[in-house]
Amino acid sequence: MASTSPSDTTSPATTSTTNNQDHENLQRKRARDRKSQKAMRERTKWNINCLTEQVTQLTHALETERREKNELYNRFLAVSEDNDHLRVQKAALQLRLLGNGQDGPDGASSAVPPETLQPYEAIPMNTSPTCMSDQILQTFVESRWEAYALQTTGRVENYPDKPDLSALFDGRPNRSIDETGAVVGDIVRSYTEIDTLPKQVAVHYVMSTLMKWLVLRTRPSFEQMPEWLRPEPMQLNKPHPSWIDRIPWPRVRTYLIEHPDITLDDFASAYSTSFFIRWQYDPGHVIISANDEKGEILINPIYEEHIRQLRNWCVGDVFRRRFPAMAEIVDNYSKPPG
Repeated sequence: MASTSPSDTTSPATTSTTNNQDHENLQRKRARDRKSQKAMRERTKWNINCLTEQVTQLTHALETERREKNELYNRFLAVSEDNDHLRVQKAALQLRLLGNGQDGPDGASSAVPPETLQPYEAIPMNTSPTCMSDQILQTFVESRWEAYALQTTGRVENYPDKPDLSALFDGRPNRSIDETGAVVGDIVRSYTEIDTLPKQVAVHYVMSTLMKWLVLRTRPSFEQMPEWLRPEPMQLNKPHPSWIDRIPWPRVRTYLIEHPDITLDDFASAYSTSFFIRWQYDPGHVIISANDEKGEILINPIYEEHIRQLRNWCVGDVFRRRFPAMAEIVDNYSKPPG
């Protein structure tokens, strides 16, 4: 009969003790796991609560900022509308005192007969504003011209050679650098139909260059405009809405003055979505950033030269179907010279 040594056997007491220890270790591990999971859930919940609170605070701040901005903008429009008549009267009085102006017919304000002025002194004969953009821009021009009418210095500082395009992107340009670029940028951004960067920059360039001349009325500001943007004789002699002066093609401007039944709503509904610039390169290349502390966004000189050539401005099918006569005029400008 075989014998069994003590090392080959385990007593029941020893086995029970080992099982108890394993069980206790397992329970402790499970307890630690539950505690860790609970702590993780609490941290996650706390993070979610913090983020939710931050989103709520930021949303509230954004809504407050938007509401305040809208309130300020509405107050600006109200004040501008209330003061527009007084501004025009005051400007006309100042010009008469200077021997440079007289009241125009049909509510238009005009300078002395254009033939007695230098080309850069003869401004278009505009009627009272017929749309919101005209209201804003005409009020801006009149107020700046009033402020500068009796000044001989200090008129050019806020009108750099190249307009700042910052307002096209964030609506917060350095308005002390280029107040015209800021006002125009705000207006261009409001027209969602002008939906590509080449179109936005081209429209901004036309409007800001024209407005700069209307405010300063100097030879350099006049000569800085493309020749095709300078007023046609009919613009100087016949009252018309100021939005017509911002149309690129001279004979189209004349056509619109001759057809006063075409309103801005009629024209813009077909034009804004239909016009385009012939530009075969990357749209982002139409702008450059200034390498200075001002951080301006400027038009690329190559693109500036491109849009100063009127043959690169075109209209599409929507405009052609709505206004075939004007589309034919546009096509004539697109033909190669000679």
